[in-house]
Amino acid sequence: MSRSVASSRVKRRGLGWPVLIGIGAIPVALIILGLLLAQEFRQVRELRQTAIQSYQSRFQINDLLSLMQDVETGQRGYLLTEDPSYLQPYQTARGRLRDGLSALDDEARSRPAISPLVERLRALAAQKVAFADEAIRLGQQGQRSAAIAHVRSGRGKMLMDDIRTQIQRMDDAEKNWLAAASDRADGARYRTQLMTFGILALLSLSLTVAAIMIARTMAARRRALDRLEDTSARQQAILDSARDAIITLNPSGSVETANRAAEAMFGYRTDELVRRDVGVLFEVAPDQGASQSFLQRLGVAPDSARHSEEYWARRSDGGTFPTDVSISPMKLADGTHFVAIVRDITERRQVEQMKSEFVSTVSHELRTPLTSIAGSLGLLSGGAAGALPDKAARLIEIAHSNSERLVRLINDILDIEKIESGKMEFDVRPILLQPLLRQAVQANQGYADSFGVQLALEPGDEGAKVLADPDRLMQVVTNLVSNAIKFSPKGEVVRLSTAPLDRRYRVTVEDRGDGIPEAFRARIFSKFAQADSSDARQKGGTGLGLSIVREIVSRLRGSVSFDTVEGEGTVFHVDLPCGTDGALPRRAEQRILICDSDAACAAQIEEALGEVGFACDIVDSADALHARLEEQRYAAIILDLLLPDEDGIGLIRSLRADPRHAATPIIVVSTHEDDVEGEISQALSVVDWLQKPLPLDRLIARVRDVLDLGANGQPRILHVDDDPDVLNIVATAFDRRAIVHSVPGLETARAALAKDDFDLVILDLGLADGSGLELLPDLRRDDGKPIPIVIFSAQDADPRLAREVDAVLTKSRASLGRLVDTVEVLVTAPPGDASRRTG
Repeated sequence: MSRSVASSRVKRRGLGWPVLIGIGAIPVALIILGLLLAQEFRQVRELRQTAIQSYQSRFQINDLLSLMQDVETGQRGYLLTEDPSYLQPYQTARGRLRDGLSALDDEARSRPAISPLVERLRALAAQKVAFADEAIRLGQQGQRSAAIAHVRSGRGKMLMDDIRTQIQRMDDAEKNWLAAASDRADGARYRTQLMTFGILALLSLSLTVAAIMIARTMAARRRALDRLEDTSARQQAILDSARDAIITLNPSGSVETANRAAEAMFGYRTDELVRRDVGVLFEVAPDQGASQSFLQRLGVAPDSARHSEEYWARRSDGGTFPTDVSISPMKLADGTHFVAIVRDITERRQVEQMKSEFVSTVSHELRTPLTSIAGSLGLLSGGAAGALPDKAARLIEIAHSNSERLVRLINDILDIEKIESGKMEFDVRPILLQPLLRQAVQANQGYADSFGVQLALEPGDEGAKVLADPDRLMQVVTNLVSNAIKFSPKGEVVRLSTAPLDRRYRVTVEDRGDGIPEAFRARIFSKFAQADSSDARQKGGTGLGLSIVREIVSRLRGSVSFDTVEGEGTVFHVDLPCGTDGALPRRAEQRILICDSDAACAAQIEEALGEVGFACDIVDSADALHARLEEQRYAAIILDLLLPDEDGIGLIRSLRADPRHAATPIIVVSTHEDDVEGEISQALSVVDWLQKPLPLDRLIARVRDVLDLGANGQPRILHVDDDPDVLNIVATAFDRRAIVHSVPGLETARAALAKDDFDLVILDLGLADGSGLELLPDLRRDDGKPIPIVIFSAQDADPRLAREVDAVLTKSRASLGRLVDTVEVLVTAPPGDASRRTG
């Protein structure tokens, strides 16, 4: 295809303008030559007509002279002989003389130049005729002597001589007119000859130039075709050596060409693919229009830009593999064609999987021992092992400080990797700014004290809300505050403030440090960016903090900027969209989902529960139930087993198999017999089984029971973790605060749950014998109430998991003190007051 296009371009460019002018001059020259010949023929005709006219004029003039002579002769003969027969020529000439003069008048009207001559001749002829008439009259009257005297007067001879002279003049004028016309014709003929010769010469020159240019053009075309063949050969070699499949498509999406990589990748020969829709090589959902071409199903239009997406490709043997497909339009003479570049990303997917597994390994294998180290050093520094000598306390403090620095490094590296891979999840909702900033000030006060810097939160609107993930926003503020602390002189104040903008709120962190150097400002948000190496060694840090700030803020649909003056300080601004209570669906810890195909029964349940303060949503099918559960979480589910689209028991099993709903209380409303309800209820972890018609008082009491967390006295904590160091440190941290029962895995945890009741469970997700999520369905007391759960794991918090448990704390991010505080809040808070936490 590319060769034919290039050939057409050679053809279009091959004949240059000189050749085109030469070729175009040929018909023009022929036309001009034809016009000249036509003009020559017309001039010949005009000259011939002029000659004829001149001959006729001269003939008429000479005829007039002859007639005048006949008049003279008739007059003389009659006077000499007195014979009337001699008057016959006179009378004939006199009759014809009038016609001859009329003819000369016509000639004079067509040729005004001879009009005076004709008028003079007419006058002379009239006088001569009058003279002759007088002589004949005298003769006829018998006055012969008077007539002879009249003739002898010489008047007649003088008139006749004048007539001869006038006729001679007219004859000369005719000769001159004919000569002038002939001269003009000769001049025109000469000019025509010159123009004809010139046109023929120009035509010959044009043909010669055209022939030369055509010869040169043909030679250039041959050279261009040779270069084209070389270029095509090079391009084909490049295409065939490419590792990616390169396929050209016509406007309808049919394959035109394919390189060797495409043949190897898909297992088709090129001739097997030509004129087939490219969709045979890819798997596209059938609901996207089976009658449409692959390009139409992808929404690729002739005027569209480059289209790139990942698809599952299909080989000739039916095997599938992941690909990255980039389709670009290619405008050609016959329309818009397309180039599809297909890259097999199987290896990349494997590398990504290996990377994910490596990061997971790093997350667990580094965070867990670092938690043990930092926790042990923190307990020693806090006096858990008693008072330490000053030197030992100083060494412990140094080790503790450096372990926390290493923790921050690991956390920053893992965070930036999660952001770049798109795996960092956000739980965006309206949050109050001022309380979050107060919490940030409290959390960073100890760090500020170590640098001798004060933290100050300026008064602001207590009702100001922004749309953000509270934990990620806390991370942003902490990074900015810690950065400001590091670069502030001792004794200075780092100030935090808020200000309303147009549909946004601005969070400002201001320091009085040395400011940001001009050369460093353009890359301040780059990864591993440090103003200078000596400063990095002095202040510490990974160079990832501000990069993480920018990435998180951009994903919260906000922006980050800064103002700085060298020697005076720096002010960082974070602008976030305003949040309202109605911006996102509210969480429904106390909301009940009723799934019943009987509308009257569902309305009865809703009314009864509404009277005692419970909010309810009603659905009439399993599909609608799943859709609602995707939208928000419910405190309990009231379920009818007789559903139109799914068996109720199968629906319960699917809910229990989903970790998000494994512990959600389910109350069954059924018409089944009582002899099966106990067995099925126990097998499906159903809280209660109510028979229709409904005992509404029992239903209300059961709902209250399952939603009443109650208060517990002496807290008993089950800690599940496969790292014995973490188990020992956590147990030490809760010394004299709670009874901690430590177990290393799932089986020992289930055995402990079967033996004792616990007020709270601290659970690690990555256990040696399985995932900690497998234990969630077992975390219920004997009365069916759920046991509060705190996830304390090296894995980062998953927002979906955070909604299923009471708190999620990440090892190395959360200190042991924060873990203790979270547990104490959960085991002592009144029912419904304990808010979930992540960190």
